[in-house]
Amino acid sequence: MEKKAMLSVRAAVCDARRVTEETLAGYDKVQLRCGVLLTTPESREALSRYGAEINAASIQEIEGGAKVTTVNGKTEIVPGQAAPDCKLYLMVNGKLDIAPGCEAELKNYVGITVNGKVSCPKSIMPLLAGLMMNGVIESYPDGCIRLKRTAVLDRTFRLRAREGALYYAAGRIAALDPALDFAALAAKNVRFSTPSLLVAESLAEAAVPLFDQETEITVLPDGCALVKDDADLDEELADRCGGKLYLLGSLYVAEGKGALLERFTFLRVAGDVQAVRSEAAAVRSSCAEYQRLRTMGGTVIRNRSTPVTVSRAVLEQAESGLSVESCVDVCIEEDVTTALLRERLVSIANCVSVVCTEEQRAAVEAVTENVVNLGAEVPPEEAREDEAVIKTAFYQM
Repeated sequence: MEKKAMLSVRAAVCDARRVTEETLAGYDKVQLRCGVLLTTPESREALSRYGAEINAASIQEIEGGAKVTTVNGKTEIVPGQAAPDCKLYLMVNGKLDIAPGCEAELKNYVGITVNGKVSCPKSIMPLLAGLMMNGVIESYPDGCIRLKRTAVLDRTFRLRAREGALYYAAGRIAALDPALDFAALAAKNVRFSTPSLLVAESLAEAAVPLFDQETEITVLPDGCALVKDDADLDEELADRCGGKLYLLGSLYVAEGKGALLERFTFLRVAGDVQAVRSEAAAVRSSCAEYQRLRTMGGTVIRNRSTPVTVSRAVLEQAESGLSVESCVDVCIEEDVTTALLRERLVSIANCVSVVCTEEQRAAVEAVTENVVNLGAEVPPEEAREDEAVIKTAFYQM
């Protein structure tokens, strides 16, 4: 390794188990910024002796001979996996599914870090405590049959249900089909486990005894339709739902669509209602129930990784207002007046950086939500000529 006066490492995982005093002596300054820092007692002592600056969400001491494996996405641990020739440390950025009967396989791991979600049987939970697990752990009853996260039961489920089975859904179970026969399921000793039950009013009395006491129960009117994703309010949605709708996502109400709300006698939105500013009053006066009402512009710039420039021309053309959503960098041009911003800029949300002048700041700040940096552009910090900067997902020292 070429010797530099300064070493700066920025990584999701930094493996410093093999770092030596000879390596550290080649730098007058060492900075480690990482999500997880892997060390041994010897390497940690060496880092401390040479004054390494460490900024890590988690520092984990593991065996020097353990193999580190990083997975981005979804992976699983299942019974019968071939035994490795050394101990393993597993880093998952996504979802880890640990199947029933994996007690022996888990002994091959000295550590598991999950930035995301872990799914496993309840009997496996005690074994995870010694693996330095982080992330959300979602446990399910042993011996259950797992359904989809949102499981919609219909007549075919009744026909296929197994005698004495326990069915589990991690999110919720929806029982709205009038052809469901919970009395027949009870006769087969079928049971259910789930955090939430959405059940039609006429089915509720027979359905509820088959669910855990901890299940949250929401009784919906007969004939209510279920939509699992985000939706736009339009003619097709109103016709398909027959005036009764339970929406698990968010509802977007575009300009001129607010009148369609009058066709619903029941409308419950588990997420937010995002409405163009001109339709906000129609939403408030409707029968809709929702988490919150977010007012949007008629013109929406969304999901841009390239810089977004908000100019006078862009705002003047957005007669129903402008919203900027989920973009990385947003720049308000200097000649945009505060009066125009207050009139036409409706919202900026979920963006990393918004650059504006000090005069524009108050008007911009009033309509921003979940923005990391807001204000004048800061010139990038110049790196030292003798600085080695390393940015990577995994770095081994």
